[in-house]
Amino acid sequence: MIGGFIALMIAAIGAAYAGLVIRAAPHRRDNVMFGLLAATDASMTLWRGMIAISGESLVDNAVLLPCALGTIVLAIFSIEFIASFPRRPAMSWRWRCPLLLWGAVGAAVVIMSKTRTGLGYLDAEYVFFIPATALTLLLGARAWRRIDETAGRVIIAALAFRWLFGVGAYFLGPKLHIFEAAIWAETTFATLASLVVMGTAVLRSELFSMRSAAAEVVTIATIGFVVALGGAFSIVGVLRYTDSGALQMALLVGASFVPLALSGFARMLYPRLEKSVLSSLDERRARRLAIQDEPLSAEPTAAVAEAIRRITAIADDAEVKWQRFAELPPALVEQLRHGEPHRFEHPGDACFTVPALGGDGALVGAFLIGRGTIDRDTYVVARDLAARVAILVERHAAVSELEDARRLASLGQFAAAIAHDIRTPLTSISLNVQILRQKLALSDDDREHLDIALEELGRLDKSVAEILDFAKPVKLVPQTIDVSDLIETMTRGLTHVLSEKGLALRCEPRTVVLPTVQGDAQRLRQVLTNLVDNAADASQPGAEVTVRASAADGRIGIEIEDHGRGIDADDLPRIFEPFFTTRPDGTGLGLAICHKVVRAHGGDIQVRSTQGGGSTFTVLLPI
Repeated sequence: MIGGFIALMIAAIGAAYAGLVIRAAPHRRDNVMFGLLAATDASMTLWRGMIAISGESLVDNAVLLPCALGTIVLAIFSIEFIASFPRRPAMSWRWRCPLLLWGAVGAAVVIMSKTRTGLGYLDAEYVFFIPATALTLLLGARAWRRIDETAGRVIIAALAFRWLFGVGAYFLGPKLHIFEAAIWAETTFATLASLVVMGTAVLRSELFSMRSAAAEVVTIATIGFVVALGGAFSIVGVLRYTDSGALQMALLVGASFVPLALSGFARMLYPRLEKSVLSSLDERRARRLAIQDEPLSAEPTAAVAEAIRRITAIADDAEVKWQRFAELPPALVEQLRHGEPHRFEHPGDACFTVPALGGDGALVGAFLIGRGTIDRDTYVVARDLAARVAILVERHAAVSELEDARRLASLGQFAAAIAHDIRTPLTSISLNVQILRQKLALSDDDREHLDIALEELGRLDKSVAEILDFAKPVKLVPQTIDVSDLIETMTRGLTHVLSEKGLALRCEPRTVVLPTVQGDAQRLRQVLTNLVDNAADASQPGAEVTVRASAADGRIGIEIEDHGRGIDADDLPRIFEPFFTTRPDGTGLGLAICHKVVRAHGGDIQVRSTQGGGSTFTVLLPI
């Protein structure tokens, strides 16, 4: 019976490692697979422990059958784990399907031979277990050559030990007449040694300190042991002290809920245990709990400053910086989009970077932690604070956008009213100036003054038209549009205009076949004309403006590229804002109208620009 209690404790330790490893990094495939194999091993150990407590033999057929089937599941998880270790993609279904089929064949061999002594285990050994062990060792050797970290190699060695010991126990044990002793050694020593070594190595790779990992594993394992013991005593007690019948069956059903009830109670009790027990065993955990749940300021700048202060405190005076999304290096952005922390060489320092993801998973920014103590407590504090800062930044941005939208709506209504009042007298003035120009016998010099007046009146009328156009809602006349024809028509009409300015307009490639889009051809032609006109204004005489189009990912992209003066980096985020312009004669509505029209088509406009190196505007439209 003492051996049964030992097995229950080992099962609880295995379950604790499984839960901790998965919770530490649920996005990592190898962590999840280790958690599953550890949980499977713990379940088989729990089964054997309950059998030992009830006084049955571990080598009875009824006991060996579930363990043999569980070992097949364990082998599949082990192969999946070592194939994706470390930080590699999951096994493809091309290989997983044969593996599962092979496991099903192994299970069939075990079940069909259950009437033979020792389950006919040699049959299953030759069909599945020995080849599975060889495959695990082969994949482990490949992973060994692939990695240099000591912790990774320790994990591979521990997994190899686990399988070699198990195969030896089941293959050699019956031949040497020590089968039950070998099973006990495999259940206790081999299982405990492999789980502790592998689990600790994985947790260390996730920044757990030895003290923190040990304290958490011991606490959770103790809780698991109590839960398992409660379930075992409930079931054994019902079987021992009641007679077979309806009452015993009802009591067994009730006893099966005892572990669930104990688990729920332990879950509610765990936060108190963490503060009262784990904090006393681990000083850094106590510091983390003391600062982790304090509220942050609702103002993003103050919240970032407070978050930096707390991370600096938990990381032992590390250098902590906050960088917005736009300030992060592009290569780092791609690695942080999945929410996983990253170590990289920042100018002059090795930094630990914790991403801040918004509510929709978009990267808002990141905390860069240099030097100091980088462990699990530092990471947890930085991760939680990054999530809270991201929410505050997004909320502040949403409020600012709403206020800007209200302000622009009011300004647009006011501008539209003024423009409407101006347009009628403006038309009258222009008409009367034209009449005077035709009737008066003026010299060429005097007539030039009237021509200038008419030109300025025309420019003013165009500005008023833009204001009215922006203020009105976009009304589309949708039709099927051949994008190639749309671009051809636009370039044919502008080629002569640009050539008069000493510029060339080139369309490439002219032979490409593009899908059609649904939209208003006139409004889209207006957008492209406006963008080409802006490109021409930014270019020097003799330069070239290029229009190109391509289709990908369900969208058509139409690019207008120039090699002009480019857009200042500070102005780039504002170019689509209404009334923002850097041209002295501009209204700041041209790009705003283009953006509004394209968004009405369900598309978007993107821009790339380098100061002094030109700009590229890309109109994206859904196919």
